[in-house]
Amino acid sequence: MPTTPTLILIGAGGHAAVVAQTAHQLDLPIAGLYDDNPNAKLLHRPPPPNPPTYLGSIQDFITNQPSSWLLAIGDLATRQSILDQYNEAASPPIIHHTAIISPDAELEEGVYVAPGAIIHAGAKVRAHAIINTGAIIEHDCVIGTNAHIAPGTTLGGATTVGTNTLVGIGSTVLPNTTIGTHSIIGAGSVVIKHIPDHTTAAGNPARILSPQSC
Repeated sequence: MPTTPTLILIGAGGHAAVVAQTAHQLDLPIAGLYDDNPNAKLLHRPPPPNPPTYLGSIQDFITNQPSSWLLAIGDLATRQSILDQYNEAASPPIIHHTAIISPDAELEEGVYVAPGAIIHAGAKVRAHAIINTGAIIEHDCVIGTNAHIAPGTTLGGATTVGTNTLVGIGSTVLPNTTIGTHSIIGAGSVVIKHIPDHTTAAGNPARILSPQSC
């Protein structure tokens, strides 16, 4: 008889609690979690049915090299630091049952899709990206590795979002727009033109506020 697949979470804060509840709704058992804080939130505010097992620190995760794991940390820099040290054998995408995914959308390993998100025809979501609650990814968008599309954000068709970029809560990005790598779009922004790499932009319309350090 085949064994039930399990999931290991990297992180134990608020984002991890959201991912853990999605895993529970998918009947995907959590084998345990790694976090540098053994008293982190998820260990004391567990999703049903049982608290996950604490497996050790982030360095322990890198040393042990488990399979079928998912980054459950919200901060992109921290996530990338972990990926720089270990980027093998991640889990398949974890998709909340209320999300709507086009049959021809492509989602790579380690992707998390939150409740109510919509990913339309021809969209590509690269490894370890977060498509958060209620986000809309229109047709033919490309979401870079470890990017975060925050809750309530709408990306028009054929938008490209670069690696390690955050598109903040409730933002709107017009079709055929490119947002570069390692950039930040402030909450509630309306992006009407291309945003360079390593840039912070915000407002309606979004204006460049500062370059980011490389």
